[in-house]
Amino acid sequence: MKSQIEYGLIGVGGFGVEHLAALRRLEQSGEIRLAAVCDPGIHRFSEVEADLKNRKVRVYLDSDEMLAQEDNLAAVTIAAPIPFHDRMVKACLARGVFVYLEKPPVPLLSQLDELIAADTDWKVAVGFQMIESDWSRQLKQWIASGELGDILEIRAAACWPRPDSYYQRAKWAGRMAIDGEPVFDGPATNALSHLIHNIMFLAASGPVEFDEPVEVQGELYRARPIESYDVACMRGNFSSGTRFFAALTHATEKPLPFQMEVVGTQGWARVQEDGRLVESSLGSLRFKEDVRDALLRSYVPFLGYIKGERSRPSTLLRDTRGYSLATNAMLESSGGIHTVGDKWIRRIAENGNGLYSVQDLQETIADSLRAPLLFSETELPWAVKTTAVPIDDRKLRKTCLEEFSRRHPI
Repeated sequence: MKSQIEYGLIGVGGFGVEHLAALRRLEQSGEIRLAAVCDPGIHRFSEVEADLKNRKVRVYLDSDEMLAQEDNLAAVTIAAPIPFHDRMVKACLARGVFVYLEKPPVPLLSQLDELIAADTDWKVAVGFQMIESDWSRQLKQWIASGELGDILEIRAAACWPRPDSYYQRAKWAGRMAIDGEPVFDGPATNALSHLIHNIMFLAASGPVEFDEPVEVQGELYRARPIESYDVACMRGNFSSGTRFFAALTHATEKPLPFQMEVVGTQGWARVQEDGRLVESSLGSLRFKEDVRDALLRSYVPFLGYIKGERSRPSTLLRDTRGYSLATNAMLESSGGIHTVGDKWIRRIAENGNGLYSVQDLQETIADSLRAPLLFSETELPWAVKTTAVPIDDRKLRKTCLEEFSRRHPI
């Protein structure tokens, strides 16, 4: 394949603007040529549209039209909303192009398995960019080299408050399904889904492998009056005996930068400050973490893979099964989404862009790294006890799809 890759981008709104910036940098370095961009709402971004046209980038309003018209495209980034991922990936695979799919891949395990089966040539990479972050690579190196011993437990926690504007930015935000397509939007399945995927990455001892859970117990709650959830916790096990835990929310007044802790038989490591600090039994490291840098780095193995210079991108579709199993089992275990009572919620108004904050939730999540308890096992009065779900792929695909369809017609 020629060294410069003919490239297309679907979606320039939201995080798509970051992809556009990354692709521009790759174009400046001669790696790609951005030939076409598609966004049905491109006219809302007049400066972006004008710049693209000035640079002779062809602009489309429909992704199918772009794929049909652009015969020379070798690769496409899909940075479109979650409910469009399934259809767009299938269209790209039918066209034979490589795909960089922004995370999360698709909401349901049944959808993911269909895409994996369709992707016979392994053309789809999923943009869980944190896999390429400094902290993630450092922890994986220690785990793969055995310096932490056998991994006993991996824990993750974060409070990323989201105001009204976050949910008003798109009609699918905070939804479980829309226009007949599943969404399952929430902290563990969108903004903080990186942490769940990284748990699967760190649970596998090999340098590029991902593990899959064998049991999950989860709890999902809504504080804000939305269809989906904004408070989540889960606990699970891998066949290796490694345990994992995550507590994540958008419903607190103040942020708690994401933290991740890995405990082994011979050592430990703790990620703090949204990945900027790693403390461990092997020493401390400080990184200058930036989401743009991790995003750009994630393109390097993808483009190298397209050119035949690398054996794989950072994350193939099949590598996200652990993430999908965990989040789908979390929904099944929770028995749906439970509503936090109004008496436990404080609404904080800030210039018409308010937050919802659940009483004592931030402190509970901060404590969860020391004592990985589900919310129902703490003193939080609104929490609902659930039961663990053994992972049976076939059963989970069926029951989760049925449950999803019954509550949220798709």
